[in-house]
Amino acid sequence: MYLRFWKLFSILLLPALSATAIPDSAGFEKLLKPIGGSMRLLECNYDGSVIVNTKEFSGGKLTLSDAEWISEVKYKPIPGNRDAMELVAKFRLRQGISGSAGIAVAFDFDGWSTENYVMIPASVYNGNRNRIVNRNYAAGLDRDDLYKKELPLTTTGLPQLSTDAGKPSKIMVTACNATTPAICIYSKKFGRAFILLADQGIRTANGIVDNGLIVSESADRTKATIMLSAPGVRELKPEFVGFSPSPDRGIDWKAGDEITMRIKIYSFKTTDIPGLLEKFMSVRKEVSGPNQPRNLMPFSEAAKVMARNIDNRYFDKGPFRFYRPENADWISFGWVGGLMDTYPMLVLGDSLHLDHAANTFDFAIPRAQGTAGYFYGALNFDGKCFGREGYDEFPWITLTRKNGDVLYWMIKQFELLREEGKSSSIKPAWETNIHRLAQAFSDTWNKYGQWGNFVNINTGEVAVYNTTSGASAVGGMALASDYFKEPGFMKVAMEAANYYYSRDFVANGMTTGACADILQNADSESASALMTSLMVLYELTGDQKWLDKSRNVANLFATWVVSYDYELPPQTELAKLGAKLTGAVWASTQNKHGAPGICTSSGDPLFKIFRATGDTRYAELIRDIAHAWAEGVQPDGTISERLTYCDADSRGSRGAGWKTGWNELNGILMAMELPGIYLQTDKEVLYVLDQVEVKIISRSSGAVKLEITNPTKYDAEISVFAESSTDASKPLGNLAFLKWPKISVSAGETKSFVKSF
Repeated sequence: MYLRFWKLFSILLLPALSATAIPDSAGFEKLLKPIGGSMRLLECNYDGSVIVNTKEFSGGKLTLSDAEWISEVKYKPIPGNRDAMELVAKFRLRQGISGSAGIAVAFDFDGWSTENYVMIPASVYNGNRNRIVNRNYAAGLDRDDLYKKELPLTTTGLPQLSTDAGKPSKIMVTACNATTPAICIYSKKFGRAFILLADQGIRTANGIVDNGLIVSESADRTKATIMLSAPGVRELKPEFVGFSPSPDRGIDWKAGDEITMRIKIYSFKTTDIPGLLEKFMSVRKEVSGPNQPRNLMPFSEAAKVMARNIDNRYFDKGPFRFYRPENADWISFGWVGGLMDTYPMLVLGDSLHLDHAANTFDFAIPRAQGTAGYFYGALNFDGKCFGREGYDEFPWITLTRKNGDVLYWMIKQFELLREEGKSSSIKPAWETNIHRLAQAFSDTWNKYGQWGNFVNINTGEVAVYNTTSGASAVGGMALASDYFKEPGFMKVAMEAANYYYSRDFVANGMTTGACADILQNADSESASALMTSLMVLYELTGDQKWLDKSRNVANLFATWVVSYDYELPPQTELAKLGAKLTGAVWASTQNKHGAPGICTSSGDPLFKIFRATGDTRYAELIRDIAHAWAEGVQPDGTISERLTYCDADSRGSRGAGWKTGWNELNGILMAMELPGIYLQTDKEVLYVLDQVEVKIISRSSGAVKLEITNPTKYDAEISVFAESSTDASKPLGNLAFLKWPKISVSAGETKSFVKSF
């Protein structure tokens, strides 16, 4: 019935057992056996941060020479879910002392394979089985690795399962290293997936201490163990790049000390990694429970303040005038806002902002385009281009994602000007240059079959291969096909969409390459971009398969979003503010920090998925992101890219005194492109994304009466998007928000609103 335990290369795992394993409750064995699993309870002993031995409980007891532990495990079926069970494991030191120790629940897996997908949200994807190189931050690859098509995904040091047979293979992180305390596994061999969900940690006299999340493989890789340990003790602490000595230590226990560990286990059939991610999307809050976001700043106030901040970035000191997306006098194209921050300013619709945007286009577009049609990485205030992507000596090598962003957002801006009745403001030269960019993407795709991570802007060659860096170009090419009436661009968009969806998402359960500073680590931004591009294809073609794919990738993106309100040490800035961190978006497995909002997007595809499917998980996700964004706004209205609890970077800080343009941009985009209130007139569908409270007072055949309360300290102009369920089945498009009516509700006011139809 049970697996025979084994001695692994690491002392993290116990030698073969001489005692019987823990008795199963009804149904528990059925969850573990189909995936080759079993469970043990352990005491772990540490020398500093290194585990030196483990001892196993037997029959609910562990008797040592100087101490005695007792344990109790209660198994609770989860109603309506045969594939899940809750475990409440209680441990008590009945007598004696146990120094520098901890408790762990271990799950052992036989029939293991290195082909198994292992995911710890925002920390580990596909086991992080990447090629590791010793490179400084934002240094790019070794120059000998350029133009090598077969180069494997390459990252700096990070927790990983080893790619080298026979070498130690283990991952050790704590809850502060993940957006959800979870370990997820998919086994192709068994056709099953396994999810462990846990609490953040245990409470001690010194406050909450994070749980540990550990994955270890045997030397021959046929067996593995995952452990939830309390406290979490990492041998090395993951840093922004690489590792440092770990500050983690065991606890000194005395008689009477006790802890409780609450775990939920899911073991279920699925044919692929997307099936695992779909389940995770459903259960990510099942241990922590529903969160209660704070209403701090309504969308209208966010739009006003962020528009002011973006205007303050307008450069007007020399012969050239332009919007600066960063804190220096240059334009960095795409990614963090270049030729993107003009979009919300054009939405404002007045002549001043049209003039500022036009000046930006006139300055940037003709000066920064290379021979092949791609754009340089950056353009200085004096009109000189330069590279800042880790290949400074090769400024003609630029991040593919940046050019994809430029294509996508410039076409959106052309469409916006047309919708606003300002087609005459679109200069033919702008269109010519952006068409050249689309043609460059088409040429590179048709020659190389991918867009790679970096491209040579003069030759169109792929300079650094692989990754999902071109995800935003998929949407850009689809929009360009529609705008320029070129079917060939749509053909490329669809081919690329299927390629990245299959190769990166389905096969590897991760997307990579959206950030120039992190080599080829998994990141949230490429997932968001692919989700967005697939939504563009759905909206332009009406083909359901693209909606389904966008929704599937949204499940991957959700793994990057904090699912619960992590409890920080009380002395930290965010703890003192009472910040609710659910909805913070982590950057990548290298840049281990959360941020306000998505880099760089409103996340409106999440709303569109909800609208088209009725699945509130996606509305809840974008609601959480929008509310967490407001947690990052400083008293002076500035905002930075830090809203984080990870101890690798800016723990407990929102970056006081620091301002970041892309967070200004994603804030104003959310305020504009997301409805404050969404209502279906013929169904009981009401969802509130803005930071107000709404309830339905009455319904009749021709009207719905709402009661809207604004609990914030700001007056609000709240957009209301009401439609029938029939209309909700039709693609929304990019510019519907321009027609949503708004209702004014003063700070602290409650107002009735009648929507007639």
